[in-house]
Amino acid sequence: MTKYNLPQEEVKRFEVYKGKNTEWMPKLIADGRMPANVSQLMQRILDLRNDETGVKDFYLDNYFDTGDVVVYHPDGRVKIVLDSQHLRDMTPESPRNGGALILGEEVYKALEGEEFKKGKLGKINENISKVDVKAHPVWKVLARDQGLLNDYTDLIFGEYKARFAKDKNIDDLKLMGIFQDSANGNTPEMRTWYVDRLEYGSIADGRSDLGNDYGRLLGIAPEAQNASGKGASNITTYTMADLQKFDEAMKGLEGTLHPDILKPFDELRKKL
Repeated sequence: MTKYNLPQEEVKRFEVYKGKNTEWMPKLIADGRMPANVSQLMQRILDLRNDETGVKDFYLDNYFDTGDVVVYHPDGRVKIVLDSQHLRDMTPESPRNGGALILGEEVYKALEGEEFKKGKLGKINENISKVDVKAHPVWKVLARDQGLLNDYTDLIFGEYKARFAKDKNIDDLKLMGIFQDSANGNTPEMRTWYVDRLEYGSIADGRSDLGNDYGRLLGIAPEAQNASGKGASNITTYTMADLQKFDEAMKGLEGTLHPDILKPFDELRKKL
């Protein structure tokens, strides 16, 4: 697999598998890892918001396929399935059509996920405003938590402005679009959701080719998975709202306590 210039501790918890998803997924699973879902990728980037070692930039500057999938029905319905077992069970021999896994009608009916009727996915195939991202039905499903979606959206728009649109008002930026495909045959077809790099708007794209040589999965090690067994990261501990409350409390203490007493708290805040 492709090696990246990442700290060894990061690689131990989050290994990158670059190449055909159909070939690397079995290896990822055999290694005891789980494919990161969209929510976990969002949280990992948030946890690195103050990183200055280059790890945050690595995640922002690369695209990643995820363990969440979108299933297209020939009649136009779309079903989003989180942490797809069918994707984890994929092999190079799995039947595909145009880069998508072929599923039967009965399999589609049995899938547990959020189903959208034709034309009900909200704004698609275009980048959107920060307000629209936070209210988008697909992003809500993929993020799994509104607070996480809000914080991640603020970070992405802020990072993009700082690096690629310094002269623009952040409220005028349009990023993080939802891009979809459709079934190419007469049976339901499944593709993974991938999150694109910051430079391209950090879009969530459901048009991936599972047999493409440029796939990139992120395998989460067992020690970085929570007790639920679904591969969720165990590092979600606070939100931007929590940090704001912390800052407000610190301001209230600055006029009553000696600076030396507050210094350890200042150092802690820098790491959050």
